[in-house]
Amino acid sequence: MNTETTLTLAKTDAPTQVKAARVRLKRKMRMEDALQLIGLNCMAQIESNLPGVLAQDRESLHQMRVGLRRLRALLDMFRELAPLPSELQEGLDWLSGELGGTRDWDVLAGTTLPAVTGIHTEALQAAAREHARTLHKNMLATLHSARYTELMQRVHGWLHGRQWRAGAGLPEDDPLAQPALDGLVPLIRKALKRLRKRIGALDENDAPARHRVRIAAKKARYAAEFFRELLPKKEVKAYIKCLSGVQDRLGHLNDLAVAARLLPELENHGHAHDGAYARGWVGGNACAATHGLRNALDKVARMKLV
Repeated sequence: MNTETTLTLAKTDAPTQVKAARVRLKRKMRMEDALQLIGLNCMAQIESNLPGVLAQDRESLHQMRVGLRRLRALLDMFRELAPLPSELQEGLDWLSGELGGTRDWDVLAGTTLPAVTGIHTEALQAAAREHARTLHKNMLATLHSARYTELMQRVHGWLHGRQWRAGAGLPEDDPLAQPALDGLVPLIRKALKRLRKRIGALDENDAPARHRVRIAAKKARYAAEFFRELLPKKEVKAYIKCLSGVQDRLGHLNDLAVAARLLPELENHGHAHDGAYARGWVGGNACAATHGLRNALDKVARMKLV
């Protein structure tokens, strides 16, 4: 086999990370059509990243997790209009927990520790990568399990079969029968109202509270992205950009908080000195990163889209 053929095969065999595809809603769609189309869009992202996750590719796992997070945000948004069966909700929560723990160690090893200054962190990075590799291997059993397969099949069945309907059809007065152009308004306003409430009550130095604001910001952004095709182009672009910016800041702070939680585990396994130093560095940088956060959040709270 020549070198060119080997390189071609290597490129072919490399895992492909699949990002979220733009949701293409039509202006005459009803709300239940939008729910089905957006839900299947999220499922496609989850399942398209499965080969990469099975190949233990960390970015594929990240994108699979993003797809799952989008799906859960959608179902939360439609919770009153189309309640998901409790066993499916429990299954999605379970899968989220499985993916989240692995991603936390990937971020610690690949993003947070390399940024630490003042000491060499190569040994800490190697230990964190080893922990992440173990969790990636454990994910294989999760994704080959009957529970995962059944969960995906049942969520597909719920979406394709429109199983939120009580009968064969949808009553004309059902909120899901209204045009998506009308139905999207209260959903986007509700997401922004929840975000404003959490911003208003936030203590910037409270990491769990910051994380709750971050989740609310993601849900507000996803709501706008889901219905983007039906919203004013200029306004929705600015709205999503603003939410993405503050979400990135909160995401960085969350990565630091996660590092502070995980580092003691490395300290207890032969990295006491370097782990303690890294934890101190993380704490100091978290304090610095909160400066100016209130102004950014207040700007978000003043936004309006619909």
